[in-house]
Amino acid sequence: MRVELIRTEGYGREAEIEVDGVRLRVVDAVSEPGEAATPGRIDAPIFTAVIVAPASWAQAVAENPDRVKRLEPRFGWRHRGLGEITSVSPLRADLGVLDLELSLPADPAREPGDFVALEIDRIRMARPRPPKGRV
Repeated sequence: MRVELIRTEGYGREAEIEVDGVRLRVVDAVSEPGEAATPGRIDAPIFTAVIVAPASWAQAVAENPDRVKRLEPRFGWRHRGLGEITSVSPLRADLGVLDLELSLPADPAREPGDFVALEIDRIRMARPRPPKGRV
């Protein structure tokens, strides 16, 4: 996965990135507080997502009958994610350009291979943490 930082408003604010040719707006956890990161390639970023709980899992499945995998921009850093459940513990979904851990409790009836549509409040992009004992 190739990730480019296009622009940022600074730590904790909106950043525009490009992931394998797809532009997304995310929360910047790459910059240092008080100092915006320089645009360019970001190596091995970690993405996490805050998901708006669906009215029901049955509805989330029903809203992706064509088994699509993609992220659709909404406004600001909000997106609609359409994709395939890849894991239930932790709950993860392949949304095409990103495979994200979802901040939702899993429905025991869901299993890998189910396709869903979910509202994403925000995607946070951070740098990987160095191993303990290393600076």
